[in-house]
Amino acid sequence: MMTALRFCGLSVAVSLLIGCGGAEFGPIGSITGKLTMNGQALPDGTKLIFMQPTNGYAGFGFTDAEGAYNIQWRRSGANYDGLPVGTYQVMLVPAGTADVDEMSADEMLDGGPAPAPKASLPIKYLRATTSGLEYTITEGENTIDIDLSA
Repeated sequence: MMTALRFCGLSVAVSLLIGCGGAEFGPIGSITGKLTMNGQALPDGTKLIFMQPTNGYAGFGFTDAEGAYNIQWRRSGANYDGLPVGTYQVMLVPAGTADVDEMSADEMLDGGPAPAPKASLPIKYLRATTSGLEYTITEGENTIDIDLSA
């Protein structure tokens, strides 16, 4: 009886390890591009978040001074240059917005950093469900240039 229980326990443990190996999400596509509004680069550090709620995938990247970005994805302690193939909704976070994930408890208790400058983005782009930005990522390289309307 004990041998059967040990075997069952070992089988479950091996199954869990195999399931967390990272290959279950399939092929990945890299994502680069340029983010602009009316043809002009947004402030350096504007954050783009690509989300696929169905599978729980979300990757992000930040613009540089020219509006160029690339999307990274973190999963199970590994970093990937891109996301699993599929269709993603995109939301934006204005540069200078506080990221509570990077704040210490003391910083939060003290009120956090100084307030960010007013968002220069139309409010619809601050949520994936209202942004209207949706892109299909394919295996390999994906260049997604986004020019927003003010």
